[in-house]
Amino acid sequence: MLTADLLRVKDDGKSVTPRYINIGPRARGRERTLERATGLVSLFEQHVGRTRGELDEAIADFVGDGTDFIVTRGLTKLLQDRSSFETAAVLDPEWLRERLFSLAAELHPIVRDPDVVHPTGRAAFLTLACERLHAERQAETPDVPIAPLTPEQLEASLYADLEESLVLRRFESLGGEELIHRYNLSLAQAVLYRASVMNVRLLGGSPQQHRQLMRYMKFCRLMHSVRARGDGVWDIVIDGPLSLFSNTQKYGLQMAVFLPALLHCDAWEMEAELSWGTQRDSRIFTLDHTCGLQSHYRQTGQYVTEEQTYFEDRFAELGSPWEVSRDAELIDLGGRDVCVPDLVFRHREDGRVAMMEIIGFWRRTWLESKAQHLAQYGPPNLILAISDRLKTDRSKKSVESLGDVHTYAFKGVILAKRVLELVETVAVVPATAPRRKRRAKL
Repeated sequence: MLTADLLRVKDDGKSVTPRYINIGPRARGRERTLERATGLVSLFEQHVGRTRGELDEAIADFVGDGTDFIVTRGLTKLLQDRSSFETAAVLDPEWLRERLFSLAAELHPIVRDPDVVHPTGRAAFLTLACERLHAERQAETPDVPIAPLTPEQLEASLYADLEESLVLRRFESLGGEELIHRYNLSLAQAVLYRASVMNVRLLGGSPQQHRQLMRYMKFCRLMHSVRARGDGVWDIVIDGPLSLFSNTQKYGLQMAVFLPALLHCDAWEMEAELSWGTQRDSRIFTLDHTCGLQSHYRQTGQYVTEEQTYFEDRFAELGSPWEVSRDAELIDLGGRDVCVPDLVFRHREDGRVAMMEIIGFWRRTWLESKAQHLAQYGPPNLILAISDRLKTDRSKKSVESLGDVHTYAFKGVILAKRVLELVETVAVVPATAPRRKRRAKL
């Protein structure tokens, strides 16, 4: 993801527009741009197994005296995000420095050219250090032979944890043109870090696309409301990171992660209200389906958080008569919002059904509004599982005080036994459930 210092935008005082790289068929300098992107990718491929310092030197030589330095830095940042750097050392560098400096203090001074007055030279010191450290390590595991250290290994390990000494172990390669598309998308994502609210209008499209998008909003734990306008038009309002009191950085990342999912829809419009610059000036950022940005997400249709997967595994281990599935329908809440249950619980013997929706990021006013709509139009057999650690305001009120809605507050994990108790309490036979809700027509 691009950082603030790598942003390239045009600000006309009313709106902010990213300065995308144009690589269209008739774009000026297209071949040179693609050549540069491909060259940077090749540098990373060639430096797998070498140090970060060597890679940085190669990039500096490659860039030379170019005038578009900020673009190259941005491309490089995206490639670094696809790289894994590791410490390559025989011994833990921090532990090694502590032991080596202690020994050096005992033998001080250590000189390059030893003489009668200063008998301890550098080479002799390294040899002695290897012997001492080997004896110390061998004493800790007397029954397991340990290979002796060499002065070369000791020197290589001493500062192996410094950034320039880290070794590039893995690099997820891609083509030059794909890198440019990732760069353009990252510019738009970086702008959304300054959003206070994001308004999306879906203009038609398939029901499958709509369901997939709404499930992805759930996967990103975004605070949102959805309203059907009819004729396949949906209005979605998503809270931006700058509308929160806390967790803004983490939430901003989730909002940026959501954008590539929106690009999969056939027809849409987006307008984000921004708090721009150090003075938090008001700006608008707009996109639509003709923007030319490309998504790198696969359309799998299933997006499940780690906490949900963990819960499903633990619930299955209980051996209860309840089956759990992810095939819940979207539920229209009186045209004011849409409920997207994450899980459906079905009793194998008596057919009772319960549902659970997992709430990620939230603030009190948003949660109360959602609870009000659920109480009026939602199913009576729904449980709201609410994450305490993703709360974004200062409210001290308990989530149990949301009125006629079944809630369960969890911290790190969703406890399977507690949910089982709630399921037994709220479950109903489908035919006996009140008909107060309308299914969303997707």
